[in-house]
Amino acid sequence: MSRGGWDSWGKPARPVERVELNFGGTAVHKALTNISAGTRIDDSLFIAADEDCCIDRLSLTGGQWAGHTTFELRNLLDLEDEEAEADLEGLAAEGHWLWAVGSHARTRNKPEKQAGETIDLDKLADLKDTRPRCLLARMPLVRTATGWEPVREDGNRRAGMLKQNKHGNALMKALKEDPLIAPFTRIPAKEGGLDVEGLAVSDHRVALGLRGPVIATHAVLLELLIEPADSGKLKLAAEPFKRLLAMEGLGIRDLKKCGGDLLILAGPTTGLSGPVALYRWRGWADDPPHDAAKVRLHRPERILDLPFGRGVDHPEGLALWDEEHVLVICDSPAPGRIDQETGAISADLFRLPV
Repeated sequence: MSRGGWDSWGKPARPVERVELNFGGTAVHKALTNISAGTRIDDSLFIAADEDCCIDRLSLTGGQWAGHTTFELRNLLDLEDEEAEADLEGLAAEGHWLWAVGSHARTRNKPEKQAGETIDLDKLADLKDTRPRCLLARMPLVRTATGWEPVREDGNRRAGMLKQNKHGNALMKALKEDPLIAPFTRIPAKEGGLDVEGLAVSDHRVALGLRGPVIATHAVLLELLIEPADSGKLKLAAEPFKRLLAMEGLGIRDLKKCGGDLLILAGPTTGLSGPVALYRWRGWADDPPHDAAKVRLHRPERILDLPFGRGVDHPEGLALWDEEHVLVICDSPAPGRIDQETGAISADLFRLPV
């Protein structure tokens, strides 16, 4: 482990515990192999899979994370296309609100998923519509007998989002006009294009981590000032702020607010199996951006080097467990993590360095 040093990658940290997440049933739930985000509030663990349009919840009962419940986004939000994949990549629980963000990414048809060994050139060159993935929303959380639950309305609190439109939403429109980010909005995510992965919230200040692009080897953190209306609709109160993070060429895979600090899960910007680390930006909550026309460079501290596999076990989601521990959930999990008979997947709990 390296404590802020930039000399080499240290020996991967060992988890202090493996936590079993029980989705139940014999069918392989999408979340078992495509988990992209997580967040915990008390005895409720919310999880998102990046090939769906819903949020899953597990509840802590008798020392086990089980009682799987699915919340369909179409029942909570006014989506432009209720059946399209939202590609959720970040979750955050703040002040009894559940926030969610989609990747805002463009994608390309995958050659390996086509029949035979060839693919039509026009089909390969065609980029898929990104609008359903342009999602930034918050939903009220209410307490029920089985745990915390996102709802459309709770008294004068109403679920809402940045309105989806022909541009995607107001954030995507701003990024398409941004001198730094605009060129990357026309490129597929896995080829270095725009890819939002990670969400942290402090009052009306929202941080979005970008897996891509990486600018001159520096990761990009977007910060938004969000203005909620009484109707629940969200609006951008200012143009997005950009901040550069020195993390040895890695992109951002997830974010979590930890007290006044920001925990940053960093990893490869493409589908490669490569170094993964956890960084801490100390005092982030008290260090807001001030000038949208200038980009400031920050150097968060690398606190944990995390284990990863080759083709499997890609750390993708963070859930703050308590002030001393963080849960790391893997996308493309190794077969040994999954119990297909019970519908369970295991995640790793790490102790945060003092």
